[in-house]
Amino acid sequence: MSLKILVISHMYPNPANPMSGVFVHNQVKAMKQMGLEIRVVSPIPRFPLYPKWRVYTQFPRTATMDGIPIHYVPARMFPGGLFFQAFGYLYYQALVREIQQLKESFAFDLIHCHTIFPDGYAGTLLKKVFSVPVVSTIHGSDIRLYPFRSKGVLERTELALRNCDHIVAVSNRLKRDAQKLVAGVEATTIYNGFDPKRFYPRSQTVAREHLRLPKKEKIILYVGNLYKVKGIEYLIDAFAIVAAQHPDSHLYLVGDGPLRGPLKKRAREKGIEERIHFTGRRPHDEIPWWINSSDVVALSSLSEGLPSILLEAMGCGKPVVATDVGGISEILQHRKTGFLAKPKDPEDLVRYLRILLMDDEGLAHDMGERAYAESGSHTWQRNAERMVKLYTQLLEAL
Repeated sequence: MSLKILVISHMYPNPANPMSGVFVHNQVKAMKQMGLEIRVVSPIPRFPLYPKWRVYTQFPRTATMDGIPIHYVPARMFPGGLFFQAFGYLYYQALVREIQQLKESFAFDLIHCHTIFPDGYAGTLLKKVFSVPVVSTIHGSDIRLYPFRSKGVLERTELALRNCDHIVAVSNRLKRDAQKLVAGVEATTIYNGFDPKRFYPRSQTVAREHLRLPKKEKIILYVGNLYKVKGIEYLIDAFAIVAAQHPDSHLYLVGDGPLRGPLKKRAREKGIEERIHFTGRRPHDEIPWWINSSDVVALSSLSEGLPSILLEAMGCGKPVVATDVGGISEILQHRKTGFLAKPKDPEDLVRYLRILLMDDEGLAHDMGERAYAESGSHTWQRNAERMVKLYTQLLEAL
């Protein structure tokens, strides 16, 4: 008999933000391909007075993506994370009635929440109503940053850790962080994955032709949100040094976010605005072309769980220069598949970017080949197999 799983995630692709939580969708899709029946409920903001959130009122409340039914559920939230400690309960209030109706046609065996707070906290309240086990995945900021916003968020995070039936961490570092907050919490590390049918080595020349990029530039690529936690200002500072030494080098920032304006200003102040390209968010299907067009992929994060772009770059056979935060060092092998730099240290980023951009001995190529070879154990299929095994063990133990 097929397992029936209800997934709760406020990070899930939607018409307002098609790239939101695409890694959650990729996991769900891989589990569906293994024969699981899955429904997704995704809380979306409901705050009529906030203009930026009006777009969430303008698309259907149900959708199907890759054969997976999704229910978008308006939940009261407040701009700027105001009253954030209440979000878990507000999610619960919005979701409980929707899930009661869903349960009539979809008798789910287990609830899987993404982020321990707010989603996981809401899941533990729903557990009391529906009497099914609850699993929560920790992705990064939900354990490394959110609990330290306020005493209320910390207390609710600890409650969620205690009351979930099992915790999944996307890196061993996050697992240790969770166990520091709540000693003895039942947790398993299951790394994120990538889709090797989309992310694989392609001709750099063909990729640049596809994206209409110059053929002879040296391209440093960043893919992700333009958030403070991503440390992009340090990457721009590093690139200002690189650009002065390598007149053919360019930095492409694929993604968007609230720091777009300030980062453009920083680039202007450093006189490199013509060498830094803000592409905005791009469709997920386009990202493999961007990676393959690059010479090196750069990650300057201050905090991470396990960024998908790291695995996707490895799958495309590209070397990565990344800051040594979160679970990155568990996947990226320093001087073998890329370089690990100190966070908040532009000079360290410069050192390793320069090595790869000046490469005349095939180092970048060799690193890329080793990265590609290592990537095979981190596909979404492998991730889904581990997740299904965990579900089965939990349900058999009841």
